[in-house]
Amino acid sequence: MAELLREFGVRIKYDVALRARNLSLLEKIYGRIDDSFLLLPKYLYALRQANPGTLTGLEVDENNRFKHLFVALAASTSPFFFSLRPVIVLDGTHLKGKNNGILFIAVTKDGNEQVFSLAFGVGPIENDESWKWFLSHVRQTFGQPDNLLVVSDAHVSIANAVKSELPNATHGLCYYHLQNKIKGYGQAVVELFRQAAYTYEDSEFSRAMSAMAQLKPAAYGKLMRVGPEKWARSQCPVTRYSFLTSNAAEALNARLLWARRLPICSMLEAIRMVLEQWFNDRLASAEESEDLLTLEATQEISAEISKSRRYTAKRTSERKYRVRAGDRRFMVDLQTRSCECNEFNLDGMPCSHAIAAITEANEPVEDYVKDYYKRSSLVQTYSGSVNHLPPLEHWEIPFEIATDIVLPNLSRRQAGRPRESRIPSAGERPTQRTTTADASSSRKKRAPKSRGLCGSPGHTRRACKGTEWEQ
Repeated sequence: MAELLREFGVRIKYDVALRARNLSLLEKIYGRIDDSFLLLPKYLYALRQANPGTLTGLEVDENNRFKHLFVALAASTSPFFFSLRPVIVLDGTHLKGKNNGILFIAVTKDGNEQVFSLAFGVGPIENDESWKWFLSHVRQTFGQPDNLLVVSDAHVSIANAVKSELPNATHGLCYYHLQNKIKGYGQAVVELFRQAAYTYEDSEFSRAMSAMAQLKPAAYGKLMRVGPEKWARSQCPVTRYSFLTSNAAEALNARLLWARRLPICSMLEAIRMVLEQWFNDRLASAEESEDLLTLEATQEISAEISKSRRYTAKRTSERKYRVRAGDRRFMVDLQTRSCECNEFNLDGMPCSHAIAAITEANEPVEDYVKDYYKRSSLVQTYSGSVNHLPPLEHWEIPFEIATDIVLPNLSRRQAGRPRESRIPSAGERPTQRTTTADASSSRKKRAPKSRGLCGSPGHTRRACKGTEWEQ
């Protein structure tokens, strides 16, 4: 800024100078944005050659300007059918810097509750067209397995796309995003909503929602209009496991924050490098372990075993047991692997009541854990490899691909300084409301006026009529 003023007599704002510096550094290291789009068809071809079985999709408009992109690495596709729970978490996040568009991601979690990337893509804007295009490629890649659950925030375009492209899937909403919409009704309503969403038992769900209906009918009506089957674990028509929120997608978004600033090919390569590191590190960790279950499953089972020691189990038939847990009784059926608390049924992992029955039957607890949570499945999940690409000068690109032209999409940068962090939803924004003692007023608290020269509060220094030494 000082040099431009001194040499050319031009004054520029701070944000203009900052953007110019950042863009010049990016171009020196990663190349120009336009050149990256021209390289895109060649990069996708080289990616498919280095990782056989990788699926990509690229769409341009009539002027050869970029519209949509889809990438599903071969190492990420096959585990979904064999060793991962049938759940897909969707989210979209803005690209940074000079890049324009949205990064779309589809993820799930492995048996160790770690984020597992299924597919990702880029589109111009988060609307019906972009989400439908992305989910149509997700359907072509992963199909619609039985009992498929799709979890996302409450974005209307995602709901429309799921209904259109994955009609046989169940669409669940993120608990956290819904919680933010009812925070204004008070902490008591939020706690009742948490109980209703996370409980495994229908009776507990009904009890929490009845209490909410009496406390805040408006909050109750809003959640019932959304539909409990979309946010309550016990009411979901398919097994929801631990996917009550879309945190898995949010975690990957945060991990890729730095990559979202790069030109498109460099961004794709940065994502590939992250996944390559994940596959290598997690496979090595799984192979080194000697436990039958994953680390997370082992810790969960250990906690349930500790609780089960306070219970007593009595056999009522060949494979059924009545478990006494304090003042309550639960029927456990080891044949169907179910418990009246529904935790055994909905998580695929024995609850404390089931463990008491299994212990009474003198059988290994691990035999009643679903294969998703076993170390062998974790090894199978990361058995594929995410291979690096050879240097650019060694790419062998067919003529028809080498001559493809992809131009960057035309879009104007929004006015103002680019944000460094995401925009919080309405429920996440900090407010300065009055305390509960003055809850009748909805005005924001005003900062108290500073003390004057006299030291007394209630007026400013300029309005002070006397000083301490005058008094």
